[in-house]
Amino acid sequence: MIKLFISDLDGTLLGMNHFIKEEDIKAIKEITDQNMDLVVASGRMDLDISEVLKKVEVSGHRVSQNGAFVHDLNEHPIYSAAFHTDIARQVMDFIKEEPMVKTVSTKDFIYTDENSKWVDIISEQLFQDVIIEPELTSKFGDEIIPAKITLHGKEDDVILAHSRLKKQFSQELDIFISHESCVDIMPKEINKGNGIRTLLTQLQIKPEEVACIGDSFNDLAMFEVTPHSYAMSTAHPDVQDKAAYVVDHVYEAIEDLKTKKLIQIKETS
Repeated sequence: MIKLFISDLDGTLLGMNHFIKEEDIKAIKEITDQNMDLVVASGRMDLDISEVLKKVEVSGHRVSQNGAFVHDLNEHPIYSAAFHTDIARQVMDFIKEEPMVKTVSTKDFIYTDENSKWVDIISEQLFQDVIIEPELTSKFGDEIIPAKITLHGKEDDVILAHSRLKKQFSQELDIFISHESCVDIMPKEINKGNGIRTLLTQLQIKPEEVACIGDSFNDLAMFEVTPHSYAMSTAHPDVQDKAAYVVDHVYEAIEDLKTKKLIQIKETS
């Protein structure tokens, strides 16, 4: 039986302008009302995940920034990770000429070194404003401890930047396309899969007691955790190929688990 249901946010549970389908909300509430645990695993900040949980009106464990931070539903921190200062500075130097917006995420804040209309657009899709810090890189390791570095831009630029970064840093870093407009750069072995494994150990839940759903390349490590993995039908074909099943919506994954009798919903009187 499934004891833990894990959902990605952007492109999966969360649409543009913070939109969540009513059918998805209803399905998630139904399983959490049956004492099944929910996990939201995202490349977003922990604050963003908390705000989404409030919108859905449920409690849940949180795996944020692609596994850099893990919190249980009682707000207890389980895991945290960050870049070594030297490698973070090397990355920032390497990407400085990329024709894209560069953001740096710490545990609680998101920074960039200069303002633009694209920064405003990015901020609109977040639950907090991006902070403008012209001396960003020089403050690494003291005032600013980077956990994730992201490039935001056009799809063609994303693909090219991803290729260049992989060629330069594949031994030191994990680099993946988390959205058609984003390349996420992470310390090695920091990913959703390892963040979830840490949580499963804490909760004493087996991989076969877990189901997950996502839509991007940063979800592939999550798919590897459990045999019950679902990809969104809007995902890249390479992402779909790595999942056990493909669905159109989060609620359809939950319905499929119910059909397979991996989730049992007790009737209320």
